[in-house]
Amino acid sequence: MLLPALALSAVCGCATYSSRTADLRPQLSAGNFDAALKTISDGTGKRDRLLSLLEQGLVLHYADRYLESNDALARAEQLAEDLYTKSVSQGALSLVTSDEAIDYRARPFELAMVPYYKALNYLYLGQPQEAVVEARRAELLQAQAVEATLANVRQEDRQDLARIRTDPFLLYFSGMLHEQVGEVNDAFISYRNAAAAYQDLHELLDVDPPPWLGADLARVARRLAFSAELEQARQDYPAVFPADGGSARAAPDTARQTGRVVVLIETGYVPQKTQVRFDFPVFGGEAYDDPDYWSWEIYAGMGNFQALTAGRKVEYWVSVAAPQLQDEVQDAVAGCRLIAGGATVGAVAAANLARQARITFDAEKPTIFFKTILRGLTKYLATRQTRKSAGKVFGWLANAFGAATEKADTRCWSTLPDRVLLGRMDLPPGRHDLHVALLDASGRRIGTQVIRQVEVKPGGWTFVSRRVF
Repeated sequence: MLLPALALSAVCGCATYSSRTADLRPQLSAGNFDAALKTISDGTGKRDRLLSLLEQGLVLHYADRYLESNDALARAEQLAEDLYTKSVSQGALSLVTSDEAIDYRARPFELAMVPYYKALNYLYLGQPQEAVVEARRAELLQAQAVEATLANVRQEDRQDLARIRTDPFLLYFSGMLHEQVGEVNDAFISYRNAAAAYQDLHELLDVDPPPWLGADLARVARRLAFSAELEQARQDYPAVFPADGGSARAAPDTARQTGRVVVLIETGYVPQKTQVRFDFPVFGGEAYDDPDYWSWEIYAGMGNFQALTAGRKVEYWVSVAAPQLQDEVQDAVAGCRLIAGGATVGAVAAANLARQARITFDAEKPTIFFKTILRGLTKYLATRQTRKSAGKVFGWLANAFGAATEKADTRCWSTLPDRVLLGRMDLPPGRHDLHVALLDASGRRIGTQVIRQVEVKPGGWTFVSRRVF
């Protein structure tokens, strides 16, 4: 009775992560943070520990519970580091169940956002130096995580993923934090690296080089007497500097009678993973002594099984489940304008997490589908062997168990935004109500949010972030 019991247990637990946490996004959008935290607790298991901490950390951040958010995110960082160095022994279990039997390991763009949110938490807690430390970590984590991910995908699938070892937005954010605390040399390095990254990646990532970046780079270069370095930057990064270089050359240092306000507007959600099922053939008479070879052969023949099966007897069609990244649905909020102190400034799409998610998934997809086919083939070959040694009934039960345990790994940090819009304003000292006009893709206003009592200090920096849905 062991196999029927196992099959029943597997059927009862076959819900994917995305279905178990289906209420999470609506609860977050409604500002129902306690309900969202309960959904995370109820919908995650022991293999989802990292994912649970990431989701909790972000929900707590939006709930203005900054200390608790940083605690959850710090534990997530430590766990992520442990998991990336952990033995791959769980891989054997995933071949007889599903990839959800493996501890979740965050994607590179997800890991890089952990210190970003920690930095924001520290800013709101009045600890700018700690925010700078986190910004530095974001730069390192992205590169390290991309390298670890590249090691697990085929050479021919690495090109675009390898290019996003750096994140231009996080580099620019780091530069502004450095300048805020007076670390001008570090600010110059971050600004220059951000300019290089935006120049190289703005088309791939579908982001806009912030129009303030060239002026920032010129301003700190003048303070450091880096005239030669600035001229080289103008030549190397034309997307960051105006065609005539005028505004960057003339950009004044932070005026003491005003303060600089940086507004970060997060929109929408990253694309979610869903489950897709597909069938592939097992051929009669084949021993499948090299399952890896056959799995890649079947993957290569997907979409043209007629040619793959020509002249071969199909013994069985194996049904498997794989994750699929949903096509990006354009968020209703495509842009915004900032209005305060009688001035109006447009924001730009400085970060595109949805695009990074797509680049990462497309690089990993062939390997994911290979492993999915290998898992299905391994299960069926075990069924074939059971049928030979124990009879058809036990063979049927083994096949039922294999089918019942087949599900896709749809886990992802689902509460992340799809984009971050960046705006900057210089305002007189004091408290200001900042009006954020939300725009659709055609530039029409579709709503307004008010960020009240933003404190502006003379010669200082103020960072404000908001999530809109």
